[in-house]
Amino acid sequence: MSLADLANQQFASGLPKDLAEELGSDGIRTILIIICEAYKNLRGFGKVTSVMNETGITEELNIELQVVMRTDEYGDFPLYPIHEKSHDRKGKGRGNTPRIDFCFRGRWGRDRYFGAECKLLKENYKTLYDDYVAGGVCRYLTGKYSENCSIGSMIGYITSGNTEKIITEIKNRVDKVYNVSKMEKSNPINSFDEHYKSVHKREVSFSLFHIHHLFFSFT
Repeated sequence: MSLADLANQQFASGLPKDLAEELGSDGIRTILIIICEAYKNLRGFGKVTSVMNETGITEELNIELQVVMRTDEYGDFPLYPIHEKSHDRKGKGRGNTPRIDFCFRGRWGRDRYFGAECKLLKENYKTLYDDYVAGGVCRYLTGKYSENCSIGSMIGYITSGNTEKIITEIKNRVDKVYNVSKMEKSNPINSFDEHYKSVHKREVSFSLFHIHHLFFSFT
């Protein structure tokens, strides 16, 4: 199926069983290109500082996603970026529903989307490293996020410290989580080079889940 066909596709079940399969490698790569172009724009403005939190950076990144999506090159892309996607399921603790930072979805069911979970990263901040896994990677693997898509993404906002050392620390942790394929450097996304991939087993169905790791440096 081509991306052009996907916009008006009528699925036998009424919904795509696995959005990643419907999108195919071209569709997934297009999403990653859009995200990386938004990052390039944001970095160019110099708006992100070392004192900004994850929420503030994600809001700015989502503005740039909208800008990129309005260009002629992506005007016909059949998915739309959604900021702070709610899952309408009661979460633990304060009772808030689980929310992924942003996602790309189409006009079909609200639970069919390609997710992006964002985490702040600073060198020597163990709690931030741990949250990347526990509050990000593991939420995909438990099915809290992207239940109906076998591919998702993690975005690390590096606001201070050495990028290479931070990525190494993240890799050490990701490689221990229901691992099928360790976190390894993947193909550049146009001119963006800090792109990694890992493959894991989901906890419930034991199906495979692929994660694209994008490390956005603002140092």
